[in-house]
Amino acid sequence: MDNLPEDIQKDWLSIIRRLQSVAISGGLSIIKISILCNENGKPLTWTEPKRTILEPKGRAESLILMVDKD
Repeated sequence: MDNLPEDIQKDWLSIIRRLQSVAISGGLSIIKISILCNENGKPLTWTEPKRTILEPKGRAESLILMVDKD
């Protein structure tokens, strides 16, 4: 794990992986999660991610075209 950016702490990797696992939806979605951290910013536990798929899909795709211009 020597190639991690310095600002990413190893304690957060499980949460990042969990969010990525629910992010693939075949369309636009909103993912919500709550994370309990200690006073040092270390995540202790978190809630199950909730994914909300945006509809109608056609409008969601138009929104992607507007905001994803890289």
